[in-house]
Amino acid sequence: MEYIDMKDRIAHIIRAKNLTAAEFALRLGIQPSNISHLLSGRNNPSLDFVKKLKETFPEYNLDWIVFGKGPMTVSEPFLEPKPLDVSQPVDAQKAMMESDGLEPNLFSVEKLPDKPVVNEARPSVPPLKQIVLVYEDNSFEVLSPR
Repeated sequence: MEYIDMKDRIAHIIRAKNLTAAEFALRLGIQPSNISHLLSGRNNPSLDFVKKLKETFPEYNLDWIVFGKGPMTVSEPFLEPKPLDVSQPVDAQKAMMESDGLEPNLFSVEKLPDKPVVNEARPSVPPLKQIVLVYEDNSFEVLSPR
């Protein structure tokens, strides 16, 4: 799992609430320059900042804000991942998931067809260099493969 800095989690909250950095600072009762310094990585958030963030946006999980662990919001259930027993048939695994109240999804174990999968020929695609995300407020984020 890739580590996400606290500044990135703060930026996520700002985007999720559809706020500018200045509006976010106003809601927390702090100077906009403090948010700028946090988002640039110049300063680390203080305990006072984290307390104000949690008081202002109580729906966010404190463990997620500070450590990046657990569910993002307090309303999301956090289920400990159970290892799948590959010796069990797929039907038994589905029954186990359903008994836990889980629906089969994209990551559920499914039996593959017996016929071989043939990849269609594709023209050569050069390796990915970067992805640029542009948000409605014209801020942007550049993602580069490691």
